[in-house]
Amino acid sequence: MALMTSLRSAIVLLSAMVLAPAQALPLQGEPPVQPRIAIVIDDLGHHQNHFDFVELSFPVTLAIMPFTPKAEALATSATRQGHEVIIHMPMQAEHRDEQRQGELDRFDTPAQFLATLNAAFSRLPQAKGLNNHQGSRLTAEVAPMQLLMKELTARQLYFLDSRTTTATQAEELARTAGIPALRRHVFLDNEPHLEAIKKEWSRLLDIAAEQGFAVAIGHPYPATLEFLQQHLPQLAEQGQVELVYLSELLPTPR
Repeated sequence: MALMTSLRSAIVLLSAMVLAPAQALPLQGEPPVQPRIAIVIDDLGHHQNHFDFVELSFPVTLAIMPFTPKAEALATSATRQGHEVIIHMPMQAEHRDEQRQGELDRFDTPAQFLATLNAAFSRLPQAKGLNNHQGSRLTAEVAPMQLLMKELTARQLYFLDSRTTTATQAEELARTAGIPALRRHVFLDNEPHLEAIKKEWSRLLDIAAEQGFAVAIGHPYPATLEFLQQHLPQLAEQGQVELVYLSELLPTPR
């Protein structure tokens, strides 16, 4: 009788183990998932000292203005160093109605718009993507953004919305067009001194920790270069956040 009772108890226990929901167990030797960040340096191409950012030995995405004096040489040097290059495309800002050469604006005919855009592509054939320089007016306009996305689709380039206005339509239209797209989360150096950059850096890391990734835009200021030279090696040593090129954060296109 005791034997039968013990047998029944064993069967009940075994059934409970089989039917219980499986719990996920960490695999031995599997590294923890790290938050990832991408740093984009905008406004490059005007001056010789912009080459200092090419010399950074960490993955920093370089956004080069296509019609600047150093644009082509800078893109060539950056590619040789293994860095990722994108086109930092000038676009019409709010409260500016005059047309400017080399800038996309809402007054362009489709032919003018495409001519300016194609000239930029021809200057920087190394580019993997494009983001807007200024553009608080143009990125809020649907028709020109649709035309831009059509060209990016044809060239298989990605898009980064710099988000110079909350009214931007650019990121949404890029995704609608099936283009891999991201947005800027933090401007590192709106105040280009070390203490202010440090605060924005902390905010960048907090966003990355919360959502798994984050994108920062900086500019070719001496303070920005100094900060990155100091903090990127520390980031690598700590190993808590992974620094990657912008394209490594891209979602899979639909």
